[in-house]
This record gives sequence, structure tokens and C-alpha cells, in this order.
Amino acid sequence: MKNIQKKLLLPLAILIGLIPLANPLNIFNDLRLFAFDTLQQISPRDQLEDDPVVIIDIDDQSLNNLGQWPWSRDLLSRLVSNTEQALTTSFDIVFAERDRTGSDVLSEQYSTNSDLINELKKIKPNDRVFAESMQSHSTVVLGSAPNNTLITEDTAPKYGLIIQGDSPKEFLPNYTGMQNNLPALIDSSAGVGSMSIGGDSSIVRSLPTFEVVNGQIVPSLMLETLRVAIGASTYQIKSSNASGELAFGESTGINNVKLGNVIIPTNSNGYLWLHSTFKENLNIISAFEVINNTFDKEFFAGKIVLVGTSASGLLDIRNTSLEKDIPGVTIIAQGIQQIINGEFLVRPDWMEGAEFLFGLLFSILICLIIQYFGPIGGLITFLVANLSSLYGSFYGFNELDYLIDPISPLIICLTSYLIITFFNFLFTELERSKVRTAFSQYLAPEMVSRLAESSESLKLGGEKKNMTFLFSDIRGFTAISESYKSNPEELTELINNLLTVLSNEILDNDGTIDKYMGDCIMAFWNAPTDQDNHTDLALKASFDMEKALEEFNIEFQKQKGMELKIGIGINTGECIVGNMGSEKRFDYTVLGDPVNLASRLEGQSGTYGFQRILGHETVNALKSNVNLFELDLIQVKGKNEPVKIYTSFDEFSLKDRKLTEFIKDHEEFLQNYRNQQWDIALNFIEKWKQQVIEFDLYYAIFKDRIKDMKRNLADPNWNGAYVATTK
Repeated sequence: MKNIQKKLLLPLAILIGLIPLANPLNIFNDLRLFAFDTLQQISPRDQLEDDPVVIIDIDDQSLNNLGQWPWSRDLLSRLVSNTEQALTTSFDIVFAERDRTGSDVLSEQYSTNSDLINELKKIKPNDRVFAESMQSHSTVVLGSAPNNTLITEDTAPKYGLIIQGDSPKEFLPNYTGMQNNLPALIDSSAGVGSMSIGGDSSIVRSLPTFEVVNGQIVPSLMLETLRVAIGASTYQIKSSNASGELAFGESTGINNVKLGNVIIPTNSNGYLWLHSTFKENLNIISAFEVINNTFDKEFFAGKIVLVGTSASGLLDIRNTSLEKDIPGVTIIAQGIQQIINGEFLVRPDWMEGAEFLFGLLFSILICLIIQYFGPIGGLITFLVANLSSLYGSFYGFNELDYLIDPISPLIICLTSYLIITFFNFLFTELERSKVRTAFSQYLAPEMVSRLAESSESLKLGGEKKNMTFLFSDIRGFTAISESYKSNPEELTELINNLLTVLSNEILDNDGTIDKYMGDCIMAFWNAPTDQDNHTDLALKASFDMEKALEEFNIEFQKQKGMELKIGIGINTGECIVGNMGSEKRFDYTVLGDPVNLASRLEGQSGTYGFQRILGHETVNALKSNVNLFELDLIQVKGKNEPVKIYTSFDEFSLKDRKLTEFIKDHEEFLQNYRNQQWDIALNFIEKWKQQVIEFDLYYAIFKDRIKDMKRNLADPNWNGAYVATTK
């Protein structure tokens, strides 16, 4: 078995290492992103000392002072004019429709009023005012919104594009159309970029550099703003299989984007990993203040200005790894800061392979350590592996700006440890099973289980416990044996079949079978494990045995023309339970007076004509609601003290009020009998003997007993106990 174990576990560890390649349900992706979020939260990007980016925020204060959005374009022209010394002013807003307050739009609305139209013609349209301010500024960038509900034609780009390697269209996010600005505004702008922050996740972790819109490669607002700010004219996208890039003929995606002298590393889909900072670390001023010229124009000199909104009704709210509900323009600003400052988080193509290899090697190591040093050694190796993975991820993030996933190796190692430990346990259990199989022919099943668990069980001794005992015997077994005198093998088969049927009901009710003595079964409850309701379990087992016997007799009557009957005795009390015998041969069994009494009660079941007899202690301990009938105060053979005995029925012939009346009369009958009120007791028997078939033999016994008492005048001090003469 050990050789098989060693042969199986090593390939098993290797197979576990392949789990990340399958990545079921994207579990590894989600956990990896969670790990990256945690790293960002531990080490957020610091505030820049000389921040080149200024955000002009169309906030709630601006709306309260200047009116609801959209504003008149002449207001926006003032904003553009007041930032004309900026390197660029970029709008994270689409101006897709004409200004509804412009003179041209009003002329169309009031075309029947010639006087008003003449006056409006003297006023320059707001959109033209806005366009002229953009031309005067000369470095204004507009935003556009890609979507899949529109299908738009290509627009003439304001930038050049060089592609090296595989076509980036294979890897970039694709859209069918673009919500764009008015043509006059586009003509007056220095550039147009996609405002899409990209991705379906609720948390923005990366920003797209380019997107494909109806087959045309379009730069992001982040890149287009930078291009105009530095005065560059051309982008360069470098993908797999480009000169100097190692891809071994595979299309692995985009490697980087070059803008001027800046090389921007991206993931395979052209996204820039975002190293987030807090919103409070950004330069944000209110649009209201800029439009009202409360800032010196020199303030914007040499700055990159982004215009966006944080107003709650304008729906440009996003989440990052650090913060929730922040304006989308602040995320674009963070991307621009990173590029200008040269701070890039990178995750090279080979990183995932390295993480997989790390997890695989440690999985194999855990497997080998478990083989030679057991689960504890494997656990120590697992902890070392995962501490190394966590530390390596943290170090890589802080010192090298690498995004290293600590979760995938951790899960691989954890899965390896658990599965290999499980198989070790399984192999151990198979060994124990062999022990159980070998010894179960000689020892009680409970003892075999204890032996398999611990050799401590192989000691003589016992413990005192309150237990319930059940004895069951076949009535009239001698007569049945005589009918099989010529075929003892068939008698053996009959007894074995019957004992199997009855034993199954005991076991199904969590009983422990102590031993078989010919046609007798001895069972007990509340050992070796504790059972709070052991008396109820024993009584239910007796009911189930009765039903099982009825079913057994259906077939037996067809074959032999007779039926089998059993007697059951149940008693409860304290006894000693444990290993009894010699040092070389012992049994797990019980000793004590309550056991002997249970056996005596079973012997009296036939005498009184009931299938089961219960001792007084059992009745007192019962928790379930069952019909109980006191039968007698009896001094069984071998005992000096009399005990009350009872019987119970799973089903009874009398119901409802009749049963209530019978129970009351029966209690009075026993009281009169013990008080030697013979005639009153006999009257009760006469009243009920034809109505309660279960008590026919019982009444006959007491009728004869009372007649004998009347003839042989009982002792006045008689305690009502009957002295049994048989076992």
C-alpha cells in the first residue's frame, strides 16, 4: 500500500499544479485581482510634489451657481480662454448636440418672428464662440464615447499611428460606434480621444490606451491629452512578434505603446495598470471659480488641464482599489500622472508562467515532505511556500513595480496539501479497514473500531454508566426445534435469518449487540458512545422488532404453517461496561444487576402474555409519549426486592375516551388488588376481559391468582408483590 501511495501522490501533485491553466469559474482571476487591490491599499501611490495635472470639476457648487447642465457654450468658451496658458485643456465630456441656447437654434425655434430672427442674426452662435475659443487656445482635446448601440463612419484622425508586430485590432476592446462631438468642434480641437475607462468590472484597475471603433484604432482621452500636451504627432503600438519582442510565433498581445520618448508598458489588451492614489492628492478646482476668473491665468501655465464632473446627477462616478464613488476624470488624471512620472506597474507575459512554476514546484515538495515527515512537515512546507509567495508579491510591488499574484501559488499549494493529506488519510483508513476485517470475526464491532483508532483500547477495565438493556428470545423454541429434528441445517438457517431481521432493527436504532446466546439476543444502549435518549431508542427498537417479525411471519406461515413469537425484556440502570475477560481474550460487554433483571423480565413476558416487559427505571427515564401500563409488582427469581413491571404497545385496540377509561380503571384494579379488595378487582376483570384482547391472558392469570388468595387468606401485611417461581 505504501508503494502505491508513493507512486500516486507525485503525479497527483503535478496534476494539481495544472489547475491554474483550467482556471475554473475564473476563480484565479478574481482572487488575483483581489490580491492586487490589497497591494494597492497597503501601498497607495504617494502625492506628486510637482503635480502637472489640474482637474476642473463641474461640481454641485458650479451647478448651483451657473445653472443646470448642459451649460451655454459661451460659458465653456470662458473656461477655455481662462486656461489658454495650459499645455492642453481636455474635456471628459461629449458635445454631441448644438447648444440649445445658441442664436442659431433659437432662430429655428422662432422662425415666424422676423423681428426676433433679425436680432438673433446679430448674435454669434454659442457653438461658434466655443469653437473659436478652442482655436485660440490651440491645444484643446475633446472626448468621445464609444458604444455598441451606434454604427459610425471613420473620422479623419488628428494623429499618426505606427504598428509593429501583430495587428493590435486582435487584442484591443472593440466597439461598433462612437458618440462624437459636433464637426465644427472637432475641426477646432487639437485631438479627440475615447473617454471609455474600459472593462466590465465595478472596480477600475487599468485604463485602455487604444480601442477599436468600427475597425478604426482610436486613442484614449488619456493618451490623446498627453500627445497634444507634449506636441507629439504619432503613436507607436508594439505587439507580439515585433522586432526585438520574444513571442516564439505566438500572438500574445500588445507589449507597449510609445509616445514621443515615453514607452508605456501595457497588458496584452493594451491596458495601462493603474497605481492608484487618493482623490485628495489631486489638484481639483471648481469650474465655477475658473469661469469667474478667480484664478490667475498663470496658475495653468505648463499644466495639463482636465475638465470633468463630480456632480451627483451627471453619472460619471467610478470605483478604484482605494476609493468608491469618485469622478471618472480623476482616474484619467491618475493615468496621466503615472505616464509623466514614469511610474508603471508591469505584469510581463512570463509572470503567469513563473507563478505557475512556483506553485507546481512547492506542490511537489509538499508531496515529498508529507511522504517522509507526515502532515505536520507538509503543513510547515505549505506555510513557508505561502509566506514566500506573499512576501515576494509585496516586495515586487513596492520595490520593482511588478504585479505578482500571490493567490494562485497559495491555492495550488493549499489544494495540494489538502488533497495529498486526504489521500494519505484514505490509505491509512484502508489499512485500518484491513484490521477491522481481520478482527471483526473475533471481536465486537465497537471494539474493532476502537482498536483501529487506538491501541489504548486493548486494555482490561470498564466504566460505570447508566444504560438500557434489551433481551429478546424466541418463545416455544424447544417445540420449534423438534419440528426440525430431521433437518438441523434448516433450523440453523431459520434462526440466522430471524436473528438478522431482529438485529437490523436494533442496529437501525443505534443499539449495540452484545452477544447471541442460541436464539436469544442481548443488546444495550448508551455505550460505547453516549446517547441521551437511550431508553426511547430501546423501546422503539422493540416496536420495530415486532413489526419486522410480523413481516417475517407472513412468509414463514406460507412455508411452515406456523408463526414465530418473541419475548422482549427492557431494563435501565447503572452497570459496568468495558473490556471483560483475560489478558489474552476479552469482550466488550456489561456487568451489573440491571442486566440480569432485563433478562428476567424477558422471561416473564410469556408468563404475562405480553411481547415486552419494561422495568420501572426504564419507564421513569422515557422521554417519548407512549401508552404505558403497569402490570405487577414482582419479585423475580434470584432477587429479594420486588420491582414494578410495565408493558407498552405501538398500537392498541382501544382508542380515545375508551382508552382513557380503561387506563383509569386499570390503575384502580391494581390498587384494589394490592389492598386485597378481591371482589372489586374481579369486577374490573369481568368488565374489561372481553373488550381488551391484549390483556386476555393477563386477566386469566390474575383471576386465578385472586381465587387462590381468597382461599389461602393472604398476610394482612402483604405488600402486593408476586414472587416469581420461574426465570
